[in-house]
Amino acid sequence: MVSVSLLQRLELDGVGAERAGRQDDSAVFDSILANLLMILNSRKGCCETRPDFGLSDFNATSDYRSLISSIARDVERQLRSFEPRLRNVAVRPIEDKTRPLEFIFHVDGELADDDRTVKVAFDSVLGSDGRMRFNG
Repeated sequence: MVSVSLLQRLELDGVGAERAGRQDDSAVFDSILANLLMILNSRKGCCETRPDFGLSDFNATSDYRSLISSIARDVERQLRSFEPRLRNVAVRPIEDKTRPLEFIFHVDGELADDDRTVKVAFDSVLGSDGRMRFNG
């Protein structure tokens, strides 16, 4: 069963185990997005115990086409490695000529639930400030 994170379940302290076990999909999805914001706004090398945690520094790359593909691969690798509540993750870059200072990536996946398949999709946007955010 897919649930909110362990720390979020612990924060429910007085609510009781039965309610903590019955999370609706939107609460789980919000929890996943919060975790992904932390992961994707971290830079490789920030965690001594997991040197592969966080996105690579892409500032040295000059070729736009290889840059956006590299970032998409790195985002997908981070999601697959550090968010076990998602499976069958695919990330593809989206070109939006009206937003030239942002890199947009469409993410498709499924909640990792044995009983049913819940598809999820969202856009991840790397802004000119170097920070990742999500669009529904």
